[in-house]
Amino acid sequence: MAGWFWLALAAIVLWGAWGVLGKLAARSLPFQAVYAVGVLGHLATVLTVLLTTGGRLPWHPAGWAAALGAGLCTSVGLLCFYGALARGPAAVVVPLTSLYPVITVLLSRLLLQETLTLRHLGGIALALAAGWLLSE
Repeated sequence: MAGWFWLALAAIVLWGAWGVLGKLAARSLPFQAVYAVGVLGHLATVLTVLLTTGGRLPWHPAGWAAALGAGLCTSVGLLCFYGALARGPAAVVVPLTSLYPVITVLLSRLLLQETLTLRHLGGIALALAAGWLLSE
């Protein structure tokens, strides 16, 4: 299998554990504290990346702007996620927020001119139906 597959599988497992650990943390900490402490885990990962690359990051203004925008979206989205998790059941919040690929597919069509097929539209409809069923 392709190398990307194993990385994707690892991401699925880690993100699945992340939802449960976030809920456990939100049981004893305000969501803002869960976020702030969780960022320490991000910093450990950043340090590892910098150490493995020798601290060199290529400079490309458009790439940096997009990466910073992606980081800001991730950061604010994570804060919102922890707020929702603190107020709602993990079994509903995590699957519902996992519908974010629908936004990615639509924005990829609008901004990147990627193809949106009938199959993609069917997948979006099923994902939205799953979100509705999981939130009831």
